[in-house]
Formats: sequence, C-alpha cells, structure tokens
Amino acid sequence: MIYAADFVLPITSSPIKNGAVFVKKGHIMAIGKASSLTASYPDEEVHNFKKSILMPGLVNLHSHLECSSFDFLAKPAPFSDWLKGMIKAGYAMGQDDWLQAARQGIRKSLAAGMTCIADITRTGAGLHAITEINIPALAYLEVVAVDDKNLLDAVADLLEKVKGFWAITTTSELKLGISPHSPYSLSSSALNALSEISSEYELPITIHLAESKAEVDLISKGGGQLADLVQGRLDLDVIKQGGSGKSPAFFLDSFGLIRNSLIAAHGVWLNENDIELLKRRGSSVVLCPTSNELLGVGEAPVAKFIQHGLKVGIGTDSLASNPEYDLFAEIRKARSIFAKQSAIEKSALKEEKEDIVNLSSKRLIEMITIDAATILGFSDRLGSIEPEKRADLVVIDFSN
Repeated sequence: MIYAADFVLPITSSPIKNGAVFVKKGHIMAIGKASSLTASYPDEEVHNFKKSILMPGLVNLHSHLECSSFDFLAKPAPFSDWLKGMIKAGYAMGQDDWLQAARQGIRKSLAAGMTCIADITRTGAGLHAITEINIPALAYLEVVAVDDKNLLDAVADLLEKVKGFWAITTTSELKLGISPHSPYSLSSSALNALSEISSEYELPITIHLAESKAEVDLISKGGGQLADLVQGRLDLDVIKQGGSGKSPAFFLDSFGLIRNSLIAAHGVWLNENDIELLKRRGSSVVLCPTSNELLGVGEAPVAKFIQHGLKVGIGTDSLASNPEYDLFAEIRKARSIFAKQSAIEKSALKEEKEDIVNLSSKRLIEMITIDAATILGFSDRLGSIEPEKRADLVVIDFSN
C-alpha cells in the first residue's frame, strides 16, 4: 500500500511536498515523492489523502488511562480538593470499572493520533487495555499511599506484578516501569525500597514531581495543605520531622531516584538548582500545561528547561484533569508559556540575549514524536517516518 498526501512530514528529514510512504506488513519500506514511489511500485494500491499532512503517530509521555471515567473531575479546583475527589472516586470503582475506563482512554488516545503511550496504572487496568490493542507503550506500575505499616505487602505485590508481566510478555514493544506516585504519598522507607527495586530489575521510573506549591511546602517544611490531607492517611517521617529542608527534587535524589531513566511529570515548581540536578542525572521532564492550568498549580518553567538543555516531552495527563486528549493543544500552550517566560527574561536583562534558545514549531512537533520516542527508548522503531520503522501514521486534514 502507498499512502500519499500533500505533505509528508518525516520529522528527521525535510518535509516532502506531494509525498508518499510505501508500507508493507505494517512497516515502512520507502518514502519519497508520490510520483516516484508509484512509478517504482506500479502494482501497489494507492490511498491519496487530499489536503492533508501525513506524519508519524504521536507519543504521549504522561497518561492515566484507567482514570478516563473521572472526566467529571476535570474542572477548576484547588489541587488538594481535586486530590480528595480522586481518592473518593477511586473508592467507588471495581476492577471491571477500571478496565472499561482504560479501554475508553485507549480509544480516545488513538482517535487523537496517539500510537505510543507512557501510562501509569495503579490497578493494572491500563496495562491490560494496552495489551488488547497491541500498541507500543511503557506501562508504569504505580505505588501510592505506602508507609512503613504496609511497605512489605506493597513491595511483595509490586514484585509479583513485575514477575507476572515478564512471564507472559513476548513483545519488546511493551515495556514495564514503576511509578512511585510522588514524594508526598510514600514514606522514606518506601521511596528507598522502590529505588532499589528499580535498580535491581532495571525498571525505568516516572514520578509526579514539583507539581504544586503545596508539595514543596510539605517536603521542605513538613506543613501546608497537602500535609493536612496526608496526615491521618499516611505516617510520613518528612512531616513528623518538620520537613526535609530540601526541594522535592533534591529530596528524591537522596534516595537515588533522580536518574537517567526518570521521567519527572509536571515539574511546575522546579527551580534552577533542581533543573541542573535533573540535567546532570540525565532525567527527563514531561509538560502537562492543560492539567496544570485547570488545577491552578502554575506554569512549568518551560523556558528554563529549554535553555538548560533538559530533555523535555509533552503529556496530556488523565481526563480527570484535562477535558481531552490533544497533544497539539498541549504544544500550543507550551509554546505560549515559553514565549511569555522568554519575553520576561529578556525584559529583565534590558537587552536581547542571543543565547536564549528558541522553541520552534519544529522542536515542538519533535517533542510529541521523535524526542518522546527517544525518551521512552522506542526511537529505533517509531517517532519518525523512516524505512524499517513501524508504519504508525497519522493524517492531519487541513481542508477546513
């Protein structure tokens, strides 16, 4: 089959006007001008997409598919109140409810052009739904609400899930990781144990990091709105000790969790020292602008991330904090935030600073394709239109 369009966007090479992609058995065989490919393969059927752009499938670096039925929570609310709503909604769910929600999330993701997902699953429903569709993914097993009282049971349960996954998985296109939920939802012993498990079993990590000012207050000072929410639910030494005196990033680093395989989600309240720490460790950060805006937690320092050369990707988060799965909407917001922050910095310097890095449209598209695929370890098979890669393609209709 030959797929032709007004423009083919390979990502790793220049756009091709009146381009085409020759696909066979689910993989890309050739790419070039439509006239050239149809002449070279005259017996192949041609599907011509008029007034369209053909590009690689999109990669979502942060999702919670099993929370797709929590869309009623996607409205402006203080972060701690929203968390209470999430906890309450979770108690009302049965295992089949989680699975149906995850399937709904997969369908909406595919409809929005996402063909590879980094998903966090607490119940395992997200992992189950992904295996049914058989798309490339990195599924993170989430560990949350663990202190010293239930640590042994939580570790045993996690290891059972990890070993069970390895026993049944036969494809290299579904990878497994672990997700210590956040610095404020796990005891120090739990964070240390999860760091050791990640190292021993070579499991990549994703963590909600510096998402809110309340998180910074809890970790550094042991108080604030999140501390009020957590107390009575978890016995955290960071609260009993009156805080760690560290930022959430440096707090996690004390357990060895800031590492090359880490994807830090949100990063709204990361300061320059935190950013340098993540850069030194080889960590990545994933932006979720719509979710941050809806929950009123602030805007991530996108300009600082780019200027420091941090590895950056884009995620939608769940439908509980984002009305829709739309990575194009996310990159538009990321660009707007970057432009505003860069303008403020230039104004403060009272001069044009030549070394302020630009965030081009090309770079933004790379963030939801090849850059994201690279972060997940999938760049050898997806994220761009190149021979031998998967033919996971998206058609963008620009007729209207």
